[in-house]
Amino acid sequence: MAMSKRREARFEVVVEQGGKPNIDGVFEDEKSATERANFLLRLAKFPVVRVVKVTGTGREETIFQKSSSGGTKLTTISPIETANLCTDVLQVFSFDSRMTLLRLLRGYWDDQGVIPSEQLHRYYPLRYFEREALLFNPAVSRLATIQAPMLGVKPHERYDQITRLFTALKEFAQKSDTLAPFDQALMRGGISGLLLAAVDRPVEERDRIVTHAFGTLLEPHREWGAKLTAVLRLHQEGDGENTRLVDEFSAEIVDGREPIRALIGYAPDLASALLALLAALRGDLDDRLPHTEPLLALSNALASDGTGFGFARTREALLHRIRGGLDGLTPLTRSGAASDARAFSSIVDGMIAFDGYMGGPAMAESLTRRGKTVWATGGTDLPFEETMTRLAGRFNTAAGRLGYLLDLGASPYGHKKISTVIQRVADEFNRVKSAAELAAPGASLQEVREGLGRRLRAAGIPRALADGLIAKIAAIPDDQRVSMTGIGVVTGMRTGAVPHARPTDMTVDMQAPPAPALRLTLSYQGRTVAVPDAGADLVIGRGADCGIMLDHASASRRHALVRLRDGIFTLEDLSRNGTRLVPQAGEQRLLKMGDVAPLSGRGEIVIGSLDLGEHPARIAWSVAGGR
Repeated sequence: MAMSKRREARFEVVVEQGGKPNIDGVFEDEKSATERANFLLRLAKFPVVRVVKVTGTGREETIFQKSSSGGTKLTTISPIETANLCTDVLQVFSFDSRMTLLRLLRGYWDDQGVIPSEQLHRYYPLRYFEREALLFNPAVSRLATIQAPMLGVKPHERYDQITRLFTALKEFAQKSDTLAPFDQALMRGGISGLLLAAVDRPVEERDRIVTHAFGTLLEPHREWGAKLTAVLRLHQEGDGENTRLVDEFSAEIVDGREPIRALIGYAPDLASALLALLAALRGDLDDRLPHTEPLLALSNALASDGTGFGFARTREALLHRIRGGLDGLTPLTRSGAASDARAFSSIVDGMIAFDGYMGGPAMAESLTRRGKTVWATGGTDLPFEETMTRLAGRFNTAAGRLGYLLDLGASPYGHKKISTVIQRVADEFNRVKSAAELAAPGASLQEVREGLGRRLRAAGIPRALADGLIAKIAAIPDDQRVSMTGIGVVTGMRTGAVPHARPTDMTVDMQAPPAPALRLTLSYQGRTVAVPDAGADLVIGRGADCGIMLDHASASRRHALVRLRDGIFTLEDLSRNGTRLVPQAGEQRLLKMGDVAPLSGRGEIVIGSLDLGEHPARIAWSVAGGR
């Protein structure tokens, strides 16, 4: 009989509103009631939340009671302008749909400490969410407003369709126990075991199966770091499908509030925060800074991806955050306009890829808008055309300059200035001497022309002009091209760091004048490196991939960058502790992060701190040749 009475007990979640108690919900078990109470506390809408146990005999006992720490904070939807369209409930489990939900309801997921993949399969959390009028109704309304034009229906009609999808989602959640065998397959055999177990299921069910298995894996881990670690443990390099899934769930986790805070938490200003995000993209996170181990592991995974295609979703999640920082009004630094300009240059250069800036049209727009204000003079924004010219000039290749211009033209902001963009594109094409200037490794001239055609039309370049520009490239006779070794990046890859390219055959115009034999020689600990023999860029630092490696605690993983641009060698400081230049003729100079100085004649690059008891690294330089 005692057992029966325990089963008859119910648990009421009671909130105080206007000084009066109100029952928010009634639950069959204590765990569900406590979860609901904690959720309401995080919303901070009610001064007091309690859980009351009511026995079968009517006896009441308060087993949980807490006061809200805020009292005024409300969790609401976030503004979004695009949303993945779903017409079938199974499409809700796709990555693009999950990211739409993640960004629309960012505050909700952050407060809950979960990602969409975990809660899409849980019936009670879905019910709780549906009852939160401040979240559910505005979220459905926003999705309906965005998606109605895609379907050619009225917003209220799309609203009804979405609510029906949600009802179907709850029905799926009630039957989610049938997917338990796939959860076990992931636990026992990893991703390959999961995919093998699901091989006979219809393709349209795969996302539901996979998200349920990953959600079950992540559910015991309440902290984002533990979630990310659990996902990265499943990664197997060289397995494309494995990398794709690890990438998708890593992106879903990293795009939350707390991972970004951990990544940029030490940053003293916005520029440092954005540079930290870029460092994560490039695999250059400084392991001496207070980053968590999961973030360092993720950064290393991004860097180890030699193809440049893996982890594209995670790269895009980080780039999305970088765009958000650039689009805001917060100054990049706290030291004034000159520091802002230097910091902006470091950010811009860190986002250069073979054929444009990482992030495509959206990033091209963000950089251009921020450049207008960062490079303002006398309180007046820099004109659009001059800003565009400066950003294009950061590239030392025609492919990069044209890629940026075409991305800008394809963006809503650039399209408003399309006549100016068209003129600049035409001028840039007129300077192209060979199709090889636009070709990536392994790409045929036909592929280059087809890719250019698509991008020209996407940028709104008139068809007649686009055809004429492509014809100019096609008209270069084959006998005016000669094979040489070059390095590039696959055309269109602007969502991640520049991958490690391998030498391939390229062509140049034989009628072009020969380049001046300008050479910079760097000597350190008996080793000599010549630039440009070692490539157009050379990095000095503690990283294993640096052209000159240092073993100094005060040196950054990527401490300084040597470049050849327009016939001039320069050194740019990328570090926290600075770089000292000691020319043979002239005054010494201390460079700080973002500072760029020309290198000529002879001298030394000094890196290290006597205060730390180090013997500073002294790297001798010598510039010879040229005209």
